[in-house]
Amino acid sequence: MAELRQSVENGPLYTVPAAATGVASCHVHYDSGVTVLEYRFKDGGWLSVKRDARIEYTEQEARFALSPAENPATILADAERVAFGSKGCGIDWRQAETQPAGDDHNAIETIFRGDVCNCQARIRRDAAGRIVGFMLRSAC
Repeated sequence: MAELRQSVENGPLYTVPAAATGVASCHVHYDSGVTVLEYRFKDGGWLSVKRDARIEYTEQEARFALSPAENPATILADAERVAFGSKGCGIDWRQAETQPAGDDHNAIETIFRGDVCNCQARIRRDAAGRIVGFMLRSAC
């Protein structure tokens, strides 16, 4: 648990919104082998991390507004290296597909896929094209 928390709190899906607005709360849950970390930021943004070591599954999902000056793919690439080591999990940042978000018909997601452990990264944009969310997951 401590290792997962340290990794998450050193990654940009935590540090970017935490530095911008501050952390309002943090909750840790453990149930049937699944660890869940939930962070709420002072501006209403959030980060949820799920880890199931039994099936080598990790998911980080964040919702926060990103400054137009910041590159969302760079933030996710940095998150990939923090989560999976210097070589990451093989995500090809030059190849992407775009599709409507499954849970919000007004949002669009750009999806990048890796060649190790079904690794996947997503950048979510709202109807106006603003970056509003990120997701990084892997299942081996």
